[in-house]
Amino acid sequence: MLEKGQKVKAKITAIVNYGAFCEVQEQGEIIKGLIHVSEISDYFVKSVDDFLKLDDEYEVEVIELLKEKNQVKLSFKAIRPEQLKPPETKIKETKSGFDNLKTSVESK
Repeated sequence: MLEKGQKVKAKITAIVNYGAFCEVQEQGEIIKGLIHVSEISDYFVKSVDDFLKLDDEYEVEVIELLKEKNQVKLSFKAIRPEQLKPPETKIKETKSGFDNLKTSVESK
């Protein structure tokens, strides 16, 4: 049985503007899946087929199981660090409020 966070092989069966449909084989059973465009890369995805090709297999990560529908949501970017943006620098909240924030932003 598939579990959230598990890495699986997915065969691309259709490419649409919002992602790619695929099939995952699990214990002889075929489970339908979707890799949404937001799970392909943190960077701008002009075309899904710049990343995924029809009938090719890719290692992906399970991010959600829809057991009642026998479907799975998958992530291409989760196991590919090059598709993830680096963490943003967080500005700490201070008691001084926006004046201190403005100074902090302008000094960078």
